[in-house]
Amino acid sequence: MGESNNLPKAISHKKLSSLLTNAHKDIFSSKEEDTIEIEQREFFELLKNWEENTKNVLNKVSSKDKSLLKNKSSNSIMALGAMEVHLNMALQALKVFLDDTKDQ
Repeated sequence: MGESNNLPKAISHKKLSSLLTNAHKDIFSSKEEDTIEIEQREFFELLKNWEENTKNVLNKVSSKDKSLLKNKSSNSIMALGAMEVHLNMALQALKVFLDDTKDQ
């Protein structure tokens, strides 16, 4: 309890920055940061793979290859068109997310 009486009422930003810069890293904090970095790398790798696969699917669909559509109903063809639109929107959303991530 006596320790709390010795605490300053205010601290300058400069002094606080200096203390944070010179502070020793917490062992648990370091492990947690490593785990977060690994998870982020894995997530971005998944996004990269998803983007490549999605672009390959879109290229195949947009090629209008007649053999892909052979014996397909009009509902099936319309569904494929809707999927194409949604995948394009998803790619645009991914681009915005990645651009925003670069800015940070």
